[in-house]
Amino acid sequence: MNFILYDGIEWRNLFPLTFTRPVSEIRLGFFTIKERWEKYIGKKIDDVITQPFLSKKYSSYQKKIFKDVFFINSSYLPNEEFVSLILSLERNEAISFHGEIIAFRKKEFYFSYEKKISNEIEYQKIYEVKKIIHIKNTWDIFIHNKIVLENDFLFYTKNRKSYPLLGNNNILLYKERIFLEEKLETHNVVLNAKYGPIYIDKGVTLMEGTIIRGPACIGKRSTLNIGCKIYGGTTIGPFCKINGEIENTVIFSYSNKSHDGFLGNSVLGEWCNLGAGTNVSNLRNDYSKVTVWNYEIKDFVLTNIQFFGMIMGDHSKSAINTQFNTATIVGVGASIFGFGFPPRHIPSFSLGGIQNNDRKIPFHRVCKTAHIVMNRRNIHFSVLEKNILKYLYQENLEF
Repeated sequence: MNFILYDGIEWRNLFPLTFTRPVSEIRLGFFTIKERWEKYIGKKIDDVITQPFLSKKYSSYQKKIFKDVFFINSSYLPNEEFVSLILSLERNEAISFHGEIIAFRKKEFYFSYEKKISNEIEYQKIYEVKKIIHIKNTWDIFIHNKIVLENDFLFYTKNRKSYPLLGNNNILLYKERIFLEEKLETHNVVLNAKYGPIYIDKGVTLMEGTIIRGPACIGKRSTLNIGCKIYGGTTIGPFCKINGEIENTVIFSYSNKSHDGFLGNSVLGEWCNLGAGTNVSNLRNDYSKVTVWNYEIKDFVLTNIQFFGMIMGDHSKSAINTQFNTATIVGVGASIFGFGFPPRHIPSFSLGGIQNNDRKIPFHRVCKTAHIVMNRRNIHFSVLEKNILKYLYQENLEF
């Protein structure tokens, strides 16, 4: 019995975050989607089917014929009902949601990139899942993050005991909804779980004056600097350095917002850095619904969303005092600086801001910066990582 997560049509809807990863590596709540599935089914995911240029890093399969496999669309999050249905599937049975096949079991399956993974199959029986969280657009990540944090807390801390918070003058409100993975000593911090649970992973540093209001998750070995303010709905991934005011935001691993400035209703990929004084607007002055850049039609489209900050792809950086407008989309590997508001769509590998937004960073400089940044965290900038960036640079997927 094998479990495989596959990218559906949602992969393109989740640009720029999925330029550099399969859907299963998107983070929200406590975990990536893949990690969450592994927690729910109690075993490692056997493989991931994603785009060919990503598969060398994220997939291990060598053959395209799979035996006795449960296939699951990565953009759907596990819950007890969904997992129970999956585990009860017989061969050649499937599960649907709103008429779309989202999981199925096959005795033998031949995979081809030229076909949609489940549309060519006839099933003996199809079960309908009634309630599930579907991540089909980038903004679904921060829209659903509060409820995912609540669900993850209930699921992951059940029948487990939190370590104590040590130190002086700390204030813990609704302590039963605060979970620490190891002893943490700090002073003059406030953890308020009245409005949602707070989860703090191993090796976290909370400097003096930190205030966290749940629901929130602080990932392994991340640091919250002096006076940091974390509002509800926020996930800080592992190995991040954070400060300022953050609300309803998901920050993937190894990204930094180390200084003052506001960030709300946003998602940052990995290896991003926001310079001191960077601010992100998450609400228009006229309070109207926002338009968002659509990579498929290459234009802005109207959404039903009022609060929307920024989506930033991996390896992008902003200089000090950068001011991002509401609903800004930043691609991969961009370096943003200069006067005025940057454009609300910043293509990958862009250099500068509104005054020179057609400039592109030479690829050797993209690699040099990635090498320096990753080396500071004792992470090797691998050939696999370089080849993904090279493919994006050469193919111009967003044009």
